[in-house]
Amino acid sequence: MEDRFMSLDPTEIRHCLHAQPELSGQEVATSQRIVEWLEEAGATRIVTGLGGHGVAGVFAADRPGPRVMFRAELDALPIDETAEVAWRSRREQVAHSCGHDGHMATLLGLAQRLSQKPPERGETVLLFQPSEETGRGARDVVESSRFEEVAPDHVFALHNLPGEPLGEVSVRAGAFTCASRGLIVRLNGLCSHAAHPEQGRNPALAMCRILQGLKRLPQQLPDDQGLVMVTLIHARLGEVAFGTSPGQAEVMATLRTEDDAMMRALAEAAVSLARVEAEEDDLGIEIDWCDVFQATHNHPRAVEAIREETGALALPLRELSAAHRWSEDFGWLAAQGEGALLTLGSGEQCRPLHHPSYDFPDAMLIPGIDLFERLVRRYQGAVG
Repeated sequence: MEDRFMSLDPTEIRHCLHAQPELSGQEVATSQRIVEWLEEAGATRIVTGLGGHGVAGVFAADRPGPRVMFRAELDALPIDETAEVAWRSRREQVAHSCGHDGHMATLLGLAQRLSQKPPERGETVLLFQPSEETGRGARDVVESSRFEEVAPDHVFALHNLPGEPLGEVSVRAGAFTCASRGLIVRLNGLCSHAAHPEQGRNPALAMCRILQGLKRLPQQLPDDQGLVMVTLIHARLGEVAFGTSPGQAEVMATLRTEDDAMMRALAEAAVSLARVEAEEDDLGIEIDWCDVFQATHNHPRAVEAIREETGALALPLRELSAAHRWSEDFGWLAAQGEGALLTLGSGEQCRPLHHPSYDFPDAMLIPGIDLFERLVRRYQGAVG
C-alpha cells in the first residue's frame, strides 16, 4: 500500500485527479489526496492550511541553499464535462477544463523524482494552491500565517496553452499575463407607472451612457503601458413589465491591463465615469469588484533559466512579443522571489481552455516534469 503512489505513472495520477474535480474553495478531498501522496513520496515536511486548502510538500537537503518553489492549482471549474474519456469527471457541473489536473500531475511526477533523488542543497517546495479560478488563491496563500515556512527564493509555474505546438515553451521577461477585474455598477432610481415616467427616476439613459463611456475609456488613457481593455459583459434594466418604468439597472464589465498601475488608473476612471452619469440623473449608485487578478511579471533571471534549461532539453522555445491577455493569480507568488510563469503548448488541435470537451494532453506531462527537474538541479545541485 505504501508504494501505491510511487507505482503510478504521471498519466495515471492525472486521470485520478481529473475524475474527482472540486471547485474553488472546496478542494478538500483533492488536498487530502495530495497530502497522502506527498507522504508516500517521503516529503521532508508537509505544510497545510495555506490560504484555505493549500498544501506544500517540502523536499529538503542536508546542506543549506536556496528554496525553490513550483506551483500547481487545485481547483476545477463549474462546467459539465462532455469529453468522452474513461476518466471523465464523476461530478455533475464540475470539471478540470483548465488543465489544473495536468499541472498537479506535473508536480506530483516531480515529487516522485525528488523521492528518488532529493535536492543537494536547500529546499524544493511543491505548492498546490487553492482557488486560482477566482483570483483569490495565491494572495490568500501569501497572506497565510504559515507562508513564511515555505517562502521562496525562486518560484516557477507553468500553464498549458491550447493552439500552440505540443510541448512548445513560451516565455517573456516582464509582463506575462494581464491584470484584470470584474466591475459591477448598480443604479438605483425610482420605479413608476409606464404611463407616468415623470413620477419616477428611470436609469435607462444613464445605463446607456455608462456602457458607451466604459467602451471609450481605453482610448482616453495613455497607451505607453501596453494593453488596456474594457469588455462589456452584461447589462440589465428593470423587469419585463410593460406597465412599469424601471427603477433599477445593472452594468458589468471586465477591465484588463498589462500593468497594475494602469489597472488602478483604469479602475478609478471607470468609477468616476459611473458616478458622474448616475449623479446626472439623480440616481443612487453601488459599485462592486470581483475576480481581481494582478498582472504577472516574470523576473529576467528566472526567464533566462527557463530558456537555458528548455534548450538543454531540446524543447521548442517561443519568445512572446506581448503579454497574454488572460489573467492568472501567480503574480502574487512571482513577487515573493525571482519568479516566472511559462506556457507549455497543448497542441494545435487541442480544445480551448474552459471548453466542456477540453482534456489536458498526457503527452505534456513528461516535458513539464523534465523542465522542472532541470530547474531543481540548476539551483539546488552540487556546487564545485
